[in-house]
Amino acid sequence: MPERPTTNARLALVLDEFLTLAEAHERAEVARYRRLAFSFLPFDTAVSRLMASLGIQCEMRVEELRRLSRQLDLSEPHAIQPSQATVPPPFFIDTPFLAFETLTQAVNDAETSLRFHKHLREASTVPALYPALTSVIKQKQAEQAVLEGFLASRNEFAQMEQRA
Repeated sequence: MPERPTTNARLALVLDEFLTLAEAHERAEVARYRRLAFSFLPFDTAVSRLMASLGIQCEMRVEELRRLSRQLDLSEPHAIQPSQATVPPPFFIDTPFLAFETLTQAVNDAETSLRFHKHLREASTVPALYPALTSVIKQKQAEQAVLEGFLASRNEFAQMEQRA
């Protein structure tokens, strides 16, 4: 069966779908980092500030995706909101062990987010998305490296406290 050529309408739909997926993912990341910033606030303000700043970076990526959508004359990506049942309630970190476990999960989540964006870039056949997704991937790699470094420094601090 011969393949039909891809129409401009189909490319616009695919592009719109990719931007919607990317924005929905980054919105979820904003919510996650805000929740973490709030959770660490009474225990460790440095971690809380780090999580807040990572959330701000996610907000900037959401705005960049919206700008790209306008630049390509697409409609604004439709915000996909997670249901209230899937969003865990905020909790407060109150022990070094819980802080370490939560930071470890944050590193794992950052790695998952990085993989998501890499897969999105690999799946895209639209050249206009490649530079934007490459930029997001570089930012996500830096985000993961910062979290890993922060976790390593906190782990060393926890080990010194245990020895004392």
